[in-house]
Amino acid sequence: MTISHPANVKIDENNVLASGVDTIVLSFDVLWMNTSLFSVLADLKENAQQHGIDYPGQLKHFHPDEVWPFTLKPHGTKGFSWILIGWDFTFKIAAAPEPGSRPNVMIEIRSEALWRLGPGEAIKIALGLILVNGGGKIEAKISRLDLCLDFLMPERLWSAALMEYAVTRATDFSPYYHHRKLTGIRIGKGDISARLYDKPLEIQQQSKKEWMFDVWGLKAIPEGVKIIRIEFQLRREVLKELGIKTPDNLLPKIGGAWAYCTKNWLKFQDRPGLHPTQRTTFDWYQEIQDGFKGVQGAEPLVRQKAVQVDKRRLLQQANGFITSLHAIIQEEKGTAPDTHVKMDDCLTSYLDELKKHGPDPSEVKNKLARKRSKYHRERSMIENGQQSCAEDREEPFTVLPINRSKENAKELFNRLLES
Repeated sequence: MTISHPANVKIDENNVLASGVDTIVLSFDVLWMNTSLFSVLADLKENAQQHGIDYPGQLKHFHPDEVWPFTLKPHGTKGFSWILIGWDFTFKIAAAPEPGSRPNVMIEIRSEALWRLGPGEAIKIALGLILVNGGGKIEAKISRLDLCLDFLMPERLWSAALMEYAVTRATDFSPYYHHRKLTGIRIGKGDISARLYDKPLEIQQQSKKEWMFDVWGLKAIPEGVKIIRIEFQLRREVLKELGIKTPDNLLPKIGGAWAYCTKNWLKFQDRPGLHPTQRTTFDWYQEIQDGFKGVQGAEPLVRQKAVQVDKRRLLQQANGFITSLHAIIQEEKGTAPDTHVKMDDCLTSYLDELKKHGPDPSEVKNKLARKRSKYHRERSMIENGQQSCAEDREEPFTVLPINRSKENAKELFNRLLES
């Protein structure tokens, strides 16, 4: 299969639907002024190991009436004793009160938090959680950055044959299929890699991030096109070369990072096999090169939509389990198959069985705590009625004029908000 030359492909304006940062991994050198958190985490880990489950806990929050719930893994990883999993953030914390040759804290900020809060506020919330839980001096670096852009591509261009037209420094190419249908293409590995994939299909099959349609301003996929995401994953060594070492560097340098990815490291051009000077970049790819808008703003409505998606999915699952239970009970009793049944009857059966076989209250409490941490979504400063951390400023992420003096966490966080 061949791909039409750009001159034969009609490209409409405004094919770029969204662009921004989809994942950030931060590494921290933290001088802990108070290590009481270590004792709490050690106790939780012991409970997790005894029960063989992710064990619930919570961190102190910089909002006085709130906490940050998490579940703690029963194991550590690669020098980090504790792994704390929340919906927005994953913390990895080493049992080291002072930084050594390696970072003693790592935080991954995931996709939904970045689109919902905006990268600026998400970073500051993550930093704030360290500060109010005993962190003093903090030096933050960006260890991984995923940049993405979603665009409309004519269906007939979405083919594994795209790989023939890729001009790149990478040597690894992998197409991915589902039932012989192309779902994505991976290019490169290691310090820099790229993926192109059918984003709505990925939402349907894996991530369930239906709120992306609100970010795109679409209710459905337009006829005759695919919504394709192109995503670049940049790791520490490449980020250093691009001048993105700390959160402070992110906003000023992000446009240059996208230009490097799409104009230097990967291009899609016609007439493969010819010298680069005799080849032309496809029009649709030029739109991608020029369409990145930088760090995305906060989308507060994403939270409401994401919660509704969770509720709908869980309600469907609950309905299935409860009706199945009632069917078993009807079969056990020999009830006629054509007996009229209401959902209330199914619920009554469930409650009756729950009284006989249900868990004790302490079990329910622990399960609920774990599940709350799973579904907790950090609220923005705007939602809490406080000053936003995501305002556009000359240096929106500056947080670290902090020395080794024992300033308390609240004072440090106030300085964080003022920066």
